[in-house]
Amino acid sequence: MPVRDVEFFWKPNHLEIKAFVNRGANGIDGTLSTALGVAHRNQSSIMLTGDLTLLHDTNGFLIKNKFVGHLTIILINNNGGGIFEMLPVAKFDPPFEEFFATPQHINFAQLCATYGAEHEIIDDWEQFKQKLSFLPNSGIRVLELRTDRRADAKWRQDNLSKFAKDL
Repeated sequence: MPVRDVEFFWKPNHLEIKAFVNRGANGIDGTLSTALGVAHRNQSSIMLTGDLTLLHDTNGFLIKNKFVGHLTIILINNNGGGIFEMLPVAKFDPPFEEFFATPQHINFAQLCATYGAEHEIIDDWEQFKQKLSFLPNSGIRVLELRTDRRADAKWRQDNLSKFAKDL
């Protein structure tokens, strides 16, 4: 859902921010590697991703020792595929949780430590804003925001049509 949220909420502006997205049938393939490639020898960059997408390309972290630059990864961890909560199949459990949502129960602090990437859990909006107010010049850091996949889907179903009227 992160890429869909950006598409829905990002208003055209003159900030000169370049957005890159992986989309399509296999839009999660190589997402971390793509973000690292964009950030390499470039200005500090930010990647917005979900937990399953990040897990799908964790070997991208292996470039860390050759990576020149900085990447902040905003990780929306809802323990599964949030997009599937928006589809009718979500009403059928089983098999929904195991075969569509596919929760992985990953400790991202441990995963980041394995690859030597900085990790921090973000607990509130002020902390989040503070962490994004200044981007480092080098390294890879993961800012993890834990969410509830079902509550997120319900919020979207209840509210997105209201926002669409204002856009």
